Amino acid sequence: MRLQDWPSLLVAACLVQGIVDPDEQEKRLAWKYLDCSNLRNEVDRPVDWPRFRQHLLETPYPENMDAVFEILNRLSTKSASSYDEEARSCLMGVPAAFFYLTRFTLDTMERDEAGRPADPEVVKKATLQYSVFENYISALHPGLINAGNWSFNDEEVFVLRKRILRAYRQLEAKKSTHAPEFKVYVYDEEEVPQLKPLLRSQIYCSRGQWGTDVQVHDYFFASDLQTDDPDEADFFFVPGYAICVLEGNLYSLDEVDELYKDLVTALPYFNASGGRDHIFVFGSGMAQSVFQSWEEYIPQTELFNDFAWVAIPPYRPFKDIVIPGSLDLIEVIAALEKSKPLHERRFLSAFFGRADVARGPHPWVGGVDVRKELLALRELPGTEDMKFGDGATLEVMHEAYGDAKFCFVPRGKSGWSLRFFEVIFAGCIPVMISDKWELPFEDFLDVTRFVIKWPSTQIGPQLIAYLRSLPDSTVQEYMDEAGRPQSFRYFYPPKAGPLRLLSKGDGPPGEGTRAKKATRAVQTDVWRASGGTSYGLEDLGFVLKSHYDPLICSRVHIRQSQQP
Repeated sequence: MRLQDWPSLLVAACLVQGIVDPDEQEKRLAWKYLDCSNLRNEVDRPVDWPRFRQHLLETPYPENMDAVFEILNRLSTKSASSYDEEARSCLMGVPAAFFYLTRFTLDTMERDEAGRPADPEVVKKATLQYSVFENYISALHPGLINAGNWSFNDEEVFVLRKRILRAYRQLEAKKSTHAPEFKVYVYDEEEVPQLKPLLRSQIYCSRGQWGTDVQVHDYFFASDLQTDDPDEADFFFVPGYAICVLEGNLYSLDEVDELYKDLVTALPYFNASGGRDHIFVFGSGMAQSVFQSWEEYIPQTELFNDFAWVAIPPYRPFKDIVIPGSLDLIEVIAALEKSKPLHERRFLSAFFGRADVARGPHPWVGGVDVRKELLALRELPGTEDMKFGDGATLEVMHEAYGDAKFCFVPRGKSGWSLRFFEVIFAGCIPVMISDKWELPFEDFLDVTRFVIKWPSTQIGPQLIAYLRSLPDSTVQEYMDEAGRPQSFRYFYPPKAGPLRLLSKGDGPPGEGTRAKKATRAVQTDVWRASGGTSYGLEDLGFVLKSHYDPLICSRVHIRQSQQP
């Protein structure tokens, strides 16, 4: 039986053992030889990767598929970790095979008379295949994907991802029984070429904190909210991965500014309302300041320290909504695994971080140096059960969070911090010390039931005394309630299922009757911001159950006419 005919879970079963971590020498060789030419004389390998690469370069698709099936069938007959083991030595070999497998599955699936996928299971299979591809290659900078030259490039990856999202949208349209509350027109790079540079390397930008920009784009693109008719749209979504193309060194800050200025002036429906119905996502502490001219062209609860000249917060409650960003799945799993029951936790509190100029009070606005005050607590007597650290690995931090009752969450360079979401998954009660931080989804979640907000001016013995005064019964109530917001995470088609969880027989974190869909919560906040009908928590139901990423605080910027 050829691999394209296998059930999706059979493919997943070969991958659930987790990515084998290569040693330092293997990393150097894999990254140095993206064409895997260093393996040319290794005759005892299960796959001759240089030969396979050459075949892909010389044989056009789909004539190359016999070789793809042969490679994947050969690896599937070996150990469950055979894909990972081969990827340790040849970084792009396995992903290249899954790239073409996904493409072939999409190209050969049956469609109905309207051109929509006839069998949802085939779409799920293609999604799983793409998920494997993305798991292996998403850490690669687009320049490296192109430099490796395995007969496909970063732009073709972008197209493949869009095809899966479009197939999911068509499936949603087939089973939809009610009209959406509002409709969103999603700008496309084919319609507006000025979008292309800001959408480079979608797969690379989908990882980590920057992933919010991509995931929200994925959601609106695949959602039944989307309309292809601008005349019936209530909102217009403008995708862009500004922080990623900046931090990925694709463009400088000034170049990003110029790209956005060119983009805004090219949007065909922007001037009809002065942009008041247009949605922009800026998923970082810089918020819309990554577009330096934003105030002029598209007139943060806390200020970003790296921009000392920005002294007035751009966040406006009447037009901006707060959403979380993204943690990688592997970080979520690691934190969950380190979470201990309350009676086994050895530490009163934990904090990992440093006090420096970048993470202190804003250079112009001033205020309390929260991190400095927190670190000073360890000098007080009787604090031996309070864990502090700096420069630790994620594993060490997760272990400490999972072994403490309370975790301090001060501001980072801006008002929010990734730490908040890490500690929740480790079962540690967040003690938030960032006076102007507005948490996401506070309209849906009573954060007072699982978060302790402490004023930055009161850090000292009184903070420690308060934490010690809470009985274990109260602490347990906090911990139990903290399990509810864990289920607010993005579920989007391109990353299919927590493959690494399947080996344990576990379901996705937060799945069940209480599990909610973060993208639905984003949808609700957008509708509320426009003055539309509000929803209760019970209305936020599952639609897609594909990927399990928590959300990190960032900004969706909406221009609309409502005034405070």
